[in-house]
Amino acid sequence: MKNRNHSLLSLCMSMLLLVMTQALPAQDPVFELTISAPGDVYYNPGSPTASGFIASYILQETQTSGGGTGAVAEVSGYSLGVAHDSTLLAVDSFLVTSVSTTGIYPDFDQEGIYADGFTMGVVFCFTGCWVLNYDVPAPLVEVGYQLLDGPLGTASAATTTILETSENLGQPPVTNVAVVNSASIPMQGVPAQVNLIPFVPEFQLSLETLSTVYYSEANPASEAFSADVMLQEVLLPGGGTGEYSEVQGASYGVGHDDALMQITGVTSQVSALDGTLADFDEIEILANGMTHGLVFSFLGSWSLSYETADALSTIDYQLLSGSLTGSSTPTATTLEFTDTLGDPPVDLAVVTDGASNAPTVFNSSLDLVPFTGSRFIRGDATQDANLDLADGIGVLSYLFLGEPTTCLKAMDMDQSNHVSISDGVQVLCSLFCPGSPAPSGPYPDCGVDLNSTLTCESFNACP
Repeated sequence: MKNRNHSLLSLCMSMLLLVMTQALPAQDPVFELTISAPGDVYYNPGSPTASGFIASYILQETQTSGGGTGAVAEVSGYSLGVAHDSTLLAVDSFLVTSVSTTGIYPDFDQEGIYADGFTMGVVFCFTGCWVLNYDVPAPLVEVGYQLLDGPLGTASAATTTILETSENLGQPPVTNVAVVNSASIPMQGVPAQVNLIPFVPEFQLSLETLSTVYYSEANPASEAFSADVMLQEVLLPGGGTGEYSEVQGASYGVGHDDALMQITGVTSQVSALDGTLADFDEIEILANGMTHGLVFSFLGSWSLSYETADALSTIDYQLLSGSLTGSSTPTATTLEFTDTLGDPPVDLAVVTDGASNAPTVFNSSLDLVPFTGSRFIRGDATQDANLDLADGIGVLSYLFLGEPTTCLKAMDMDQSNHVSISDGVQVLCSLFCPGSPAPSGPYPDCGVDLNSTLTCESFNACP
């Protein structure tokens, strides 16, 4: 009897467990909402609102119903709320990326934007005509965030902020759920951490010009030269991994010694890639320098990057008579960037994202070196700016036929300070002997040779 009662009890327990198991609800699918945002966002503390970033909100069914034994869920809509720090960020754009496999957009798509976050409700089709599966990660929406003035404008170090799901936004508050078979399944939110890093772009202003300017001792005012004002961005965010800045304008002044030279003209070199000229491009020439102010586009329709050094302007200079006239020794002088020229004085500034950045400047030192006689081209005995057979014959004609010349320096091919038959041979050999070098400078352009003791009173092909 005892064994019979035990068997009956076991049978009853088994039946009870079977009933309880059937009565337990099936385990819901598990959904995960991942917030994908850049880990580091660099911004100019002089203008934080010019910077921002995009965050993508990605949904995935990480486990199907029944603990993973069920089919992939058919999602017919969702709602979500995401919070952010209202002192640092503001939502400024939405792009819903949920569409049917045939490209149909949801019947209901409503977002709410708040100072500290946003909410969103989506119903794919009111009649259930299409659903979506999220067995692989798929974006629901891309949200644009703008940085705000305030703490970021004075920050000197990175500020860390969090984007995370919230169920305290909206009235009534919106929950984070995916809708499956008319049931709301909670989403598990994975927050994103974003580091907002202050970074001031670094630019370099430099002057490209001659290191030595030769001038006629008797007539300094006959000599002219040019200098190019060059701009280059030399430091990028992230230790050089970031993008080059979009420059919107610049201003600068370049000064000189007005006892030695004057500016005869300045040409702006700035235009858009399609040739569009700057909306504001103002140049002022002063006795002791020049100023230049640039705004590429008042409406911000175009900007320029300066990955490599590129010219902002070309300045033309002419030497002056006076202290240079009759001087027999070089005169050292400097072209230098300055913020003291103009009324009011023009700053040294490069504008990016609406903020002015002070550039590093590299001035240009040059020597003004007097010479007597004329510039010449070495080897050009006929003084026609061409090196040919006639020049070799010209050297020999001077030596053996008594042909006159006004520039012995041009015939001195070997720079021996006298003219001989070897100079005529070198001219011919530079033309016809394989592997023979061209004449040494000045060649092929006009120039001077201060080491030569020979004369060059005039040279037809050179000023």
